[in-house]
Amino acid sequence: MSWNKRMLALWIWGGIAAMPCMALAASSSSSATLEQIYERAWKRASRVDYVVPEAEELAATERLFARLMRGQQRSSTIAELRERGWSVHTQRMGEATWTIVSEAADQRSGRGLYAISDRGRHALQAPHVPSDARTGEILLAYAADTGGASPRALAWNTVHRKNADLARLPDTYLVAFSRAFARVFPDERILQLHGFDASKRRSAAGAYSSAIVSSGHAYPSSALKSSVKCMQQGIEKRTRLYGVDVSELGATRNPVAHALEADGYHGFVHVELDPKMRKRLATDAAQRKKLLACLGGDL
Repeated sequence: MSWNKRMLALWIWGGIAAMPCMALAASSSSSATLEQIYERAWKRASRVDYVVPEAEELAATERLFARLMRGQQRSSTIAELRERGWSVHTQRMGEATWTIVSEAADQRSGRGLYAISDRGRHALQAPHVPSDARTGEILLAYAADTGGASPRALAWNTVHRKNADLARLPDTYLVAFSRAFARVFPDERILQLHGFDASKRRSAAGAYSSAIVSSGHAYPSSALKSSVKCMQQGIEKRTRLYGVDVSELGATRNPVAHALEADGYHGFVHVELDPKMRKRLATDAAQRKKLLACLGGDL
């Protein structure tokens, strides 16, 4: 059975059409590839109960994520992650080596799926798989991209937002991962991808948008304004900036944005994409490269 058909079968409970297979053309140094691990993370996901993590566990995991990002104490870090119920694999894709941290099969509680590269820039997050269709697929495609378009870190949710919305809940492993990245790479950005339907927007500006970009508050920086201009000129002219062009979908209650702002990090970018934009990014490597360059500030 093809990967595409398997995903359709796995996600039929959520009413989400299957994503086309993204070929991760790489040799793996582990028994499972990122693509396979991603698939397994959603197998029988409707039966997984979300467990609110304890503060000590989050702090310890944040510390372990930071070690992996720095490339420090790798063997002992992986051993401790496994003791805490994580499964750790590595995979070589192009020139990058990815460390993939997923929930152990017998200890699933909606903690998420994370991948850290030994090169690249910026982090990408998809916290609403599978309801924001193709956002998870876009991150998979980024992992396989080469030629300077590869990010440094990736994060996916592994619990449906109906059970636990990681873009609304504080004190999650996604927040811990984000804080670790911001501490290790303070000059890079964290891009959180979402999906929206322009026909359901309440304003004319929202209805005529293909993408809405926000920093999580109503006062975007000059750097983010430049990023949006880059998107308008090189990717999609109907890209809007929250707080300037549009007054909805601004992520003002986003827990990742709030946690990072409290830590003094100002590189969080919330990106809402309409279905056509998501399809383009999932299938077009050149578009992905442009998006990462624009929103990463590589002008």
